[in-house]
Amino acid sequence: MSRRKWTQEKIIQTIKDLHAAGHSLSTRRMAELGYSGMVTTAYKEEFFGSWRDAIRAAGLDPKEVCKRKRKWTRERILQEIQKLYREGEDLSHSAAKRNHQYLVVVAVDDRMFGTWREAIEAAELDYEEISKHRFWSKERVIETIRELHEAGHDLSHEAAKNQHGALVSAASSRRYFGSWRGAIEAAGLDYAQIRKINRWTEKKIIDTIRRLHESGESVNNSNMRRMGYRGMMEAASRESNFGSWAAAVEAAGLDYDSIRKS
Repeated sequence: MSRRKWTQEKIIQTIKDLHAAGHSLSTRRMAELGYSGMVTTAYKEEFFGSWRDAIRAAGLDPKEVCKRKRKWTRERILQEIQKLYREGEDLSHSAAKRNHQYLVVVAVDDRMFGTWREAIEAAELDYEEISKHRFWSKERVIETIRELHEAGHDLSHEAAKNQHGALVSAASSRRYFGSWRGAIEAAGLDYAQIRKINRWTEKKIIDTIRRLHESGESVNNSNMRRMGYRGMMEAASRESNFGSWAAAVEAAGLDYDSIRKS
């Protein structure tokens, strides 16, 4: 990297990229990463005059960013992916590489996940859905909600999360509406009425359990919660319905002990 032709713009962008990747910007760490040439160039009077001034030019506080940073771990990568997903970020490979380059770089390292797809799936997200992610805006969220409503889709939170996860995540992010309810109401719909659509009856619970089982999904506790069926499980466990999730599974004609172990 010492042979690279540095410009002020390249130095500033590289500083921002390294910071975004979680690196300390201390001169020692820069040397470890092979950026000694960049630091030396930054010290020149025709550039920034000092490394600290170069950091300031990138809009960062030298006192903060030169501290030792936490190292990337598998857990930290997954947490970052999940956080970005909740905020409605486009996590398709091309967009993530463009907007979160160093997250992708560390994620695809053979010591971590090997591929971006493996990282996304390890974060319990649907890679196929992520790959088809559209660029969201407030207008597009509202437009999509209205289109789904007019087409007769169930837009209660749980159903929407299962069928339209990217939409719900984008709508609920602070960047847009802050919650699914806020997005529904911004689309001119009655949230209280929308919620009533997904009232779980004994028949609906049994039909859903059978449908999931026939499609190859395990209906054990952990997998049902992972798929977003917490509301149905709570409804099934009410005394007015089955009294427990195990009883609901048995009522659907399945062996709960076998299901529990799957």
